[in-house]
Amino acid sequence: MLGQVVSGKIYDKDDTVKGAKITNTTKQTSTYSTIKGDFYIKASVNDTLIISSLFHLKQAVIINSNYTKTKVVIELKKDINTLDVVLLTNKTEPKPFKSKAYTQNLGLQIKNDIKNNPHLYKPMASGNIDFVELSKLIRKLFKSKKTKKPLISATTYEQFDSLFANDKFFNNKLLENNLNISKKHKGLFFDYCDAKKLDSNLLKKENNFILLDSLVLFSQDFLKIIDNYNKSK
Repeated sequence: MLGQVVSGKIYDKDDTVKGAKITNTTKQTSTYSTIKGDFYIKASVNDTLIISSLFHLKQAVIINSNYTKTKVVIELKKDINTLDVVLLTNKTEPKPFKSKAYTQNLGLQIKNDIKNNPHLYKPMASGNIDFVELSKLIRKLFKSKKTKKPLISATTYEQFDSLFANDKFFNNKLLENNLNISKKHKGLFFDYCDAKKLDSNLLKKENNFILLDSLVLFSQDFLKIIDNYNKSK
């Protein structure tokens, strides 16, 4: 097999794994798994594929001739060594949720939590950001506020992922060049947008400019969170 396309599917014990990075270390190329866990990458016999995901342990696969005849099925193990984030707060009577004020204070809450719980935010051995802990913290902070069930249909991670994978305007170029969201932060940014519960009607073509305006604001707040996290390490 000389540089043929190898197809595969990635899953864990609960579901398929989306956004996993598949790197051919032999050819120095990479790709990412789709929402359904599928991927396609050029590879030859004896090439080594490294599969990595924010919430899973890395796994290596060596390509053999059988992979040209059938799809590669890879099971990842979840990273069970990651500790849950613990937020220490005083018990108070629940207050109405104010989205604007909450977004402004989110970065400060993260910074304070990192200061109070430094053992949960030790840098990874490679010196990179621990995306698992940061993602958990963002989700924890949003869920810590009791909100009324929205009357609108809110956008989801999957919808944002599909939009930027298939739309001519909302694509990776806009994500990186205009919103300043790098590839390594892409999945985490979609998680953040998911938590904001944006009206799914904004995904319609006629609302493109309104959606773009919302994403610009989201990206600015998201980048502040990342910056505060980096400064606190």
